[in-house]
Amino acid sequence: MQEKKSNQQLLSLAEVPAGRYYIVALEPGFICGRLRRLGVKVGDTVQVIKPGPGPIIFLKGNMRIGIGWGLACRILVKPVEENRENL
Repeated sequence: MQEKKSNQQLLSLAEVPAGRYYIVALEPGFICGRLRRLGVKVGDTVQVIKPGPGPIIFLKGNMRIGIGWGLACRILVKPVEENRENL
């Protein structure tokens, strides 16, 4: 029996397809402060609705946020695993 991988590879928000993701890390410094002012922080769940290349658009709650590719490269995410048993 194969064991599920518990350590999924982290990707930047700039390189993921459309879908739901947990934010697991932000690059410290000016960029982190800018994202905080937008209401984006580690632990948030976001839904990418327009992936790169180019500007990335994602939803955080009911707010649509658009950021450039360079800023999206500094946000590390992992996919949200949907629990299909409760559907």
